[in-house]
Amino acid sequence: MVWVGAEYSFASTFSYRIPYFSSSYALSAPTPSPSTVKLAAVSSIINRSGDVEKGRKLFDGIKTVPVGLVLPNKIAIFKSFMKRLKQKRSERGFERTFGIREYIVYGDTLNIHLNVPPEKSQLMLEALMDIQYFGSSDSVCSCINSGFIEPNLKRCPQPFDKSSLIKEGSKGIVFMLTDFTDRATFDDINPYSGKKMAKGALILKPFLYPLRVAIKESNYTVYELIR
Repeated sequence: MVWVGAEYSFASTFSYRIPYFSSSYALSAPTPSPSTVKLAAVSSIINRSGDVEKGRKLFDGIKTVPVGLVLPNKIAIFKSFMKRLKQKRSERGFERTFGIREYIVYGDTLNIHLNVPPEKSQLMLEALMDIQYFGSSDSVCSCINSGFIEPNLKRCPQPFDKSSLIKEGSKGIVFMLTDFTDRATFDDINPYSGKKMAKGALILKPFLYPLRVAIKESNYTVYELIR
């Protein structure tokens, strides 16, 4: 397996709604989830090449691979009260409503790495270089560096279990993120396939972020990387 990585600078804010939270009260995790990273890579390779089969082959090769998210030194999360258009349940059209969504501001760039099979590494690198957003389409970013680079795992969120509590240096904050299982297929993620995602294709996992609260107010929180 080969580590392929890229460094991203976000134009303004980033937002990734924690799974199963209501869209009217959308709390955000500090980073995109592994599944969101993989979807962004598949989308970018299809958009760049116009070849859907390239996207299918990439997804089949990376759907269960580890993702390393190298955190910046500081992360700020703030709540935004906004107007929303919500689709009406019983009739066509939309209705005006309100909601709260959390947004992230990074103190530095975000580095993302995937541990992929060697035969997928070049295609993965091309995909990472062309990603323009993660998660919501307003989370605009640009790739400023890329290559075959191993992540600093001490700065990355790690899968969390009970044994993590007794490991030295395991302090941090747990967030729930989604990832794909080996049951997932390209048709599950293809919005034009006409099918719903198969049961068991997506899994919800707890990840321990090496972060601590530096400042906490009613409307925002600033996190620092644990060194």
